[in-house]
Amino acid sequence: QRVLAANDDRLLQQGVLYPRDIRVGDAHHSLACDLVERHQDVPMGDAWYGDQPRGQAWARLQAELERHADRVGKVILSSELLFGQSERLAANLADLADKLRGHEVRVVVYLRRQDEWYASFYNQDVKGMRQWPHDAYKFYQSHQVFQLDYLSLLRCWAGAFGEPSILVRPFEQGQWPQRDIALDFCATTEIPALQAQGEESNEGLGFHQLYFKQCLNKVGFEPADNEEVLGVLLALHPEEPARDTMFINEHVYRRYRDRWTEQNRRLEQEFLGGRQLVLEPLPERIRPDYYLVDRPTLGRLIHRLVAELEAGRHRQYRQLF
Repeated sequence: QRVLAANDDRLLQQGVLYPRDIRVGDAHHSLACDLVERHQDVPMGDAWYGDQPRGQAWARLQAELERHADRVGKVILSSELLFGQSERLAANLADLADKLRGHEVRVVVYLRRQDEWYASFYNQDVKGMRQWPHDAYKFYQSHQVFQLDYLSLLRCWAGAFGEPSILVRPFEQGQWPQRDIALDFCATTEIPALQAQGEESNEGLGFHQLYFKQCLNKVGFEPADNEEVLGVLLALHPEEPARDTMFINEHVYRRYRDRWTEQNRRLEQEFLGGRQLVLEPLPERIRPDYYLVDRPTLGRLIHRLVAELEAGRHRQYRQLF
């Protein structure tokens, strides 16, 4: 999304539109939010809309398409929120297909190995403005994105747009040209090549950062303040991200792994012509590194925070801390 947004002028000159009028940051979240609010009767957070008016995203998109109709042959829409829905999904997708009627639609979906996706999603939900306050077990059981597996979701999308329209790509660097997801996306969608190399990644939190942020989430504070509060935490306690960590025990992981392995086998037959989705198999065992969080390290973090507060810094968050 960052690469597409940064190159939107260049793309437009070559007949590819990455719409601007409905963009929230670098993505088109307002399109997905309007569908969710309509079909799930759930108000989406203001941060997903940015400065976009609610309920107007699709009309604004249509106006932008008409404005560029004489110079555009291809349009790219992107929001991870489109994939993150499972409740009332059939109605949501039927509405989406209706809004895109008259266009030749291709649905590009990148699927990450499930254990990596679960761990990364949990870490980012604790870190980000959704401010998840609970453990990884409840996260998996309660988030609607996990209620349907990859195969079931793809079948739903295929029902709305046709199986040949679903282009499944692996979220695995080893299968991308030059290990670059932007180059892979451009090749898949047949648009001019753009490179993402050098783009900063959205790193997860380390073990102690994650624990401390989860405590703050449990207390509760304004999502609009999330980035600033997170910045204070990262400055107080620099730490390597918790990579390759499941945050659950091995017994639960084995049960999930058996389910995911069978799902992938069937997905590969139905949507990939028997080709492997990912080259790196699901690990047979995990190390529950999350439990390496220790009190002395947390104590040092708290002492540093107290010293900052006593020095008069971060006064606006004194009550939260």
